[in-house]
Amino acid sequence: KKMKNITLIACLVVIFITSCNQEKTYFDQLTKNKSITERTTELNKSLTTIRKSEDKSALVKEDDEYLEYEYKIGNDETYTITYFFDVAGCYEVGLDTYFNTEIEAKLVMEKIKEAIDNSDKFKLKTDSNQLYEWSSNDGLSSVELDYENLNKGMVSFTVFANE
Repeated sequence: KKMKNITLIACLVVIFITSCNQEKTYFDQLTKNKSITERTTELNKSLTTIRKSEDKSALVKEDDEYLEYEYKIGNDETYTITYFFDVAGCYEVGLDTYFNTEIEAKLVMEKIKEAIDNSDKFKLKTDSNQLYEWSSNDGLSSVELDYENLNKGMVSFTVFANE
């Protein structure tokens, strides 16, 4: 009976430890508020609309033509979301990572690429100089994924309106 109790306690401890350790991936945390494909639909929205859709506490810079949000991820790592506006609304959305390890940046970059590749809205235009470029099927927007600085934990994802 004592052995049964010890085994039961050991099992419960293992279950507790593994359930506490269900940390979400960096990509999961990065897309918690909005998916990658949702970010591609932010163009032409007003500053007010965008402001309402982001976490107010993460706002670090704001003026009439710019919003910048910084989100904590991991222990001391961050990613930023930036929006640029003109009279027609948002014309550029940026997502930049600042991770400590290349491996996390590479995993996030691959997941972002997969999300855009799987979108029926965009087609891959070029893949050169560590930069993926897609154009929307309607020709109104473009997406860039810059992975030149993966070794520094940086990935830069940008959606912009074509002129």
